[in-house]
Amino acid sequence: MQKTYNVTASSIYPPGVCFVPEGLHVSTVCEKKAECGLLLFDKKHKDGIRIPFPEEGRKGNIYAMLLRGYQDRNCSYLFYRGDELFQDPYAQAVVNERKYGEKKERLSRCRVYEHDYDWENDRSLTIPFEESIFYILHVRGFTKHKSSGVQARGTYAGVIEKIPYLKDLGITAVILMPCYEFNEVLETEARPFNMEEAVAAAFRKPAGKEEDSVRRINYWGYQEGLYFLPKYAYSQAKDAVTEFKDMVKALHQNGIEVMMQFYFPPHIGFPKILDVLRHWVLEYHIDGFHLMGAGLPLSMLCKEPLFAETKLLGDQDISLQAEKINGGETCSEKFRNFGVMNESFLYDMRKLLKGDADMIGRLIHLCKKNEADRGIVNYIARQDGMRLADLVSYDVKHNEANGEANQDGSDFNYSWNCGIEGKTRKKSILRLRMRQMKNAMTFVMLSQGTPLLYSGDEFGNSQDGNNNPYCQDNAVCWIKWNQMKAGEELFAWTKELIRLRKAHPVLHAAMPLRGMDYISCGYPDISFHGRDAWRPETASGSRSLGILYCGLYGRASDREDDMFLYLGINMYWESYTFGLPQMPKGKIWVRLFSTDMETEECLEVCDGGGLCNVTVPPRTIVIYGAREKAAVFRTETERNARRMESGDDHE
Repeated sequence: MQKTYNVTASSIYPPGVCFVPEGLHVSTVCEKKAECGLLLFDKKHKDGIRIPFPEEGRKGNIYAMLLRGYQDRNCSYLFYRGDELFQDPYAQAVVNERKYGEKKERLSRCRVYEHDYDWENDRSLTIPFEESIFYILHVRGFTKHKSSGVQARGTYAGVIEKIPYLKDLGITAVILMPCYEFNEVLETEARPFNMEEAVAAAFRKPAGKEEDSVRRINYWGYQEGLYFLPKYAYSQAKDAVTEFKDMVKALHQNGIEVMMQFYFPPHIGFPKILDVLRHWVLEYHIDGFHLMGAGLPLSMLCKEPLFAETKLLGDQDISLQAEKINGGETCSEKFRNFGVMNESFLYDMRKLLKGDADMIGRLIHLCKKNEADRGIVNYIARQDGMRLADLVSYDVKHNEANGEANQDGSDFNYSWNCGIEGKTRKKSILRLRMRQMKNAMTFVMLSQGTPLLYSGDEFGNSQDGNNNPYCQDNAVCWIKWNQMKAGEELFAWTKELIRLRKAHPVLHAAMPLRGMDYISCGYPDISFHGRDAWRPETASGSRSLGILYCGLYGRASDREDDMFLYLGINMYWESYTFGLPQMPKGKIWVRLFSTDMETEECLEVCDGGGLCNVTVPPRTIVIYGAREKAAVFRTETERNARRMESGDDHE
């Protein structure tokens, strides 16, 4: 077979395979004492040709060589180590030979990706944590259901088709569940792949292959993979790289950031992790990452200059010490680039929602929790665990479909079925569940920190009580858009909460609220209340709290005096009467919203100049705003005039 190249030693960096002016540069790690080399496929070598690394190209366990004169851009390759074949861990493209869920009969060959992509002046958006609304989605499951209404179902292109929906909802950043290249088909017995078990499994020795093993789908994707390229099975086109970039660019053009989840097992070291994240920031314009795994070097990554304006989310908090660079400020002092996933918010707010005792103190702490040097990400549902709709519909998990006798998944969901387990047509139960979902959404959206939604929760998408559907590539996990009609009330409520949060700076402060009157306006930035104004009831049996946000501390750029907002939160099973604080002269309290639709028909006005008591129904949150008296009555007069003109002059 005629050669078209000469093999010489080469620099060990960059790792992987790429074309250079002199030919094809090849570099990889080989730790075993066996012949190591490149298995190259091209027109002249259709069955592949083995090209061993020259010994002079070895530095430690890294081998490198140059195929001088080789320029076949259509080639593909694998590495070999003795009789073992393996893929290039730094590959940026593969030959896509199968559909999602098909068993791999052989390793997909790697390709050298060369393509000049037109980003059209695109760049990362750099939206601060306090101005962000996070939305986590699975690229395949987001649009795979037939009711999604998109043409390119289950793909990056399908996400592009849903951008108008995301904009309408008010999302500022999507977090993509693992969409780097990984093998979703598992030749192992069924076992749950939640994060805790994924981490634990990384420290265990691999079990021997069982004869009766069952092929399973790792739908979530929390496993090691080819970290430098997007998952090809999530692409409508053969060119997954371009389609992924098209998605990022389209989202950026609509003001939406793109963040990604990466799972790194413990054996992957800091240099590799750093290379991966750098690649996605530079090559794909990614705005941030949620890093998952045990023992991750989060503090070192946060200090990487390239990531000074890249959001890095971790499940564990870390200590960040500001360092000076050349006598000046670090970029992290200008932009908070680290955020912690606030798991305590999930558990404590679930307990409060279902009426557990001794939760008001936790509500006071969590609703104002914020940090000057890091973001705090609040959520009440996530990928592992019950969906929001299931939190109010099931007392226990229902994971029978996973094939593990309902033994997988957490038993501690802190859920409440509102009186009937599972689906029901009973209107009183359905109304209570809707109110509970709206209450939960209010906790997430009107607390300090950054709110995070799991896709579909905004309209009550259900997984039928399955809290660990790691292996369900079907309607259990897919977003069922035909449930939107039943969840229209929740969707409208969520949109309104997001709009309210964005409109009032005091609801998304950059700095922690102090609970003090430090601008001498007569009111603290945040305060708490009970039956009497300024006197919250925090005893163990209390399940009600009033929260006052003073708008004077959240001055928007176009006005000096922002609105006072009062949340009357009653998670008790009986009505509760709050004493609203007295407002400045000329302002009155007006009820803006209530999670109880039956009490929202009339406009309630309460004179803020004197004592004002309001009764909140059971398991309900009511939001009041302090407005100028003249403006309120002018609005009421105009509304009455419209009623007269339409002939509807009765209440």
